[in-house]
Amino acid sequence: MPSCYIEINRDALRHNFREIQKLVGDAQIIAVVKSNAYGHGLVETSRVFAEAGAAVLAVTRLEEAVLLRDANIETPILLLTPPLPDEETECVALNLTCCVSCFEDARRLSNAATKLNQRVLVQLKINSGMNRLGIEPEDAVRVALEIAALPNVELEAAWTHFAVAGEKNPVLCNVEFARFGNAIAALVEHTPIRRFHCANSGATLRFPDTRLSCVRPGTVLYGQFPSDEAQQAAQGKIALRDGFKVRARVLAIRDVKAGQTVGYGGEWRAKNNTRIATIGVGWADGLTLAPDARTPNVVRSLQNALKNLIRKPQRFVTWNNQRAPILGRVAMQQTSIDVSNLSDLKVGDVVAVPMRRLSANSLLPRVYVDD
Repeated sequence: MPSCYIEINRDALRHNFREIQKLVGDAQIIAVVKSNAYGHGLVETSRVFAEAGAAVLAVTRLEEAVLLRDANIETPILLLTPPLPDEETECVALNLTCCVSCFEDARRLSNAATKLNQRVLVQLKINSGMNRLGIEPEDAVRVALEIAALPNVELEAAWTHFAVAGEKNPVLCNVEFARFGNAIAALVEHTPIRRFHCANSGATLRFPDTRLSCVRPGTVLYGQFPSDEAQQAAQGKIALRDGFKVRARVLAIRDVKAGQTVGYGGEWRAKNNTRIATIGVGWADGLTLAPDARTPNVVRSLQNALKNLIRKPQRFVTWNNQRAPILGRVAMQQTSIDVSNLSDLKVGDVVAVPMRRLSANSLLPRVYVDD
């Protein structure tokens, strides 16, 4: 067993998928697995969602799609960003569904598909307010017809991505949805497109009208609500499970006498005799706890005084549901904890470490378990 690893519960992922499917009814689920499946491990997590019934897997980078195809995952894959000028041929060869945000994107894909004597599926991205990618709604029909006329191209859907689905004011998202709705109406009247999607996690939970024929959840599939407003909207409708746990093993245990310091900079000093343990996790692994010693002394003193005033919660890991406070500065791959009250703890035991999922080092082993 490695000294630091991430435990992923596949049954928790399956549970979350079923909860979303129950909520959206007949709408298909496009499972977003970008960024290493939000830290859960791209290939195995994608396999879990595909087996659970995901109609499509969505990624943002070609290299993510390559990993899925190399793992023999045959589920349709949607590339959420337009292919770069040197990526079209591989996209076609891998049978990817490609986002296009202008005619030129589609033209390059058409040329690549024609050379390979294949067809390429494309989805037209429409800008409803994010202003990163996509054509303006009023140009949707014209560009869609131009794309539909290209050889070896099948324009199968149009979609948008909301900028404000998680914001407090629901009117903001309603405005975006109205813009996209205008484009949908025109596309249905003048083009063959009949498939549309726009609901990310926040919209899926908060705005039922946005679910359309399919939804595109990301973070909610992994057991997290994208905002307090989304959580409130989903209350009583779905129950999520957290399937992501960072684990670190105890490397050593020692006794420190009163007055001795621990760690870089000697920032922590024992007031009493203390039993400490060193665990195999640090900031290089994603345990991003800012060290006080990296700020000037005067500033640090003011910060410490402020912390005392607001009684900032103690940083800690857990073992057998018992807390062990973190002592001093977090090092690159090791951290000290106070285990004075954990008399049964021994070298080799495993503690649970709090860590943001996307901060977790992608090189940390993912260990998959089931209930």
